[in-house]
Amino acid sequence: MSTSLEFPLLLRDRPDAERQQWARWVLGSHSDQFLPEMVAAVEAMDRDDPIALGQPVVAPGAQGDDLVVIACQRGRHCVVFDQPLPCRVVLFDWTGEGLESDTNPHGFELLSVATECKGHLMEEAWRRLGSPASGHYMGFIDDDVLLRSSDINTLLAVARIHQLSAAQPAVSFTSSLCREYGWLRQRAGSSLHRVPIVEIMAPFIRRDLLDMAMPFLAGVRSGYGLDRFALPLCADHLGAWRFGAVDLTPLSHVRVFASLEKRFSNGLLSKEEELLVRQRLMLAMGLEMDQELYGRLEAAVT
Repeated sequence: MSTSLEFPLLLRDRPDAERQQWARWVLGSHSDQFLPEMVAAVEAMDRDDPIALGQPVVAPGAQGDDLVVIACQRGRHCVVFDQPLPCRVVLFDWTGEGLESDTNPHGFELLSVATECKGHLMEEAWRRLGSPASGHYMGFIDDDVLLRSSDINTLLAVARIHQLSAAQPAVSFTSSLCREYGWLRQRAGSSLHRVPIVEIMAPFIRRDLLDMAMPFLAGVRSGYGLDRFALPLCADHLGAWRFGAVDLTPLSHVRVFASLEKRFSNGLLSKEEELLVRQRLMLAMGLEMDQELYGRLEAAVT
């Protein structure tokens, strides 16, 4: 496979030590092992360029060219519309069966496609709906994420004021992921805090980063690997590894995470899909990787 045709080339002009550091984070370990090292890296970046410092902008908040995709089960989701959003909002019915009657009282645009998991939904939404305009954000909200539309408006304001390339609501203490993702946990008395990753449950991604990272998700149903590896690496390539968990807008979950042991239609488990994304990133960096393993995983999703 030609990386020039399939994937953007990443970090090819960076010092070898920097590229090898990313190789260690991406492929040289279990997927969770180097997250503390990545946390330390963004904390060091924050000492030189504090993410809490922002600047005034014109019309902070959601804008007409932003795109918010809300996953739903035939119209059922957990986003509470306490105020209108001045941007494009699309309900993505992941069953592919269409909405039940009276489940779209706001008259939002509908996309109904049978999808297997969040990565599949994100790929289909990006492919079918297109990217937002330059400088704008595309958000993907799980159907079990409890959030208010006013929170979305505030989150997009924070993203613009603080020049974030990706943002997500901080994780509330009631969320089932609170213990697993401690660096995403809501912090009292803070507007936002810097994080190494935004998790796939409710990311808001700026157009430049979205378009660079999404090709690495092709054929991956779970979405594993996009959040922990592709988005940070692509952001660093763009000189925009400015990710924030927005403490002003915490999310909670209404069900427990349950896709880790699921085998998808491509025959892969979520961790195998993650390994494919990691191999693709190594290929994009022009670094050594297991070609035989990569070929087998790539064949499964092609």
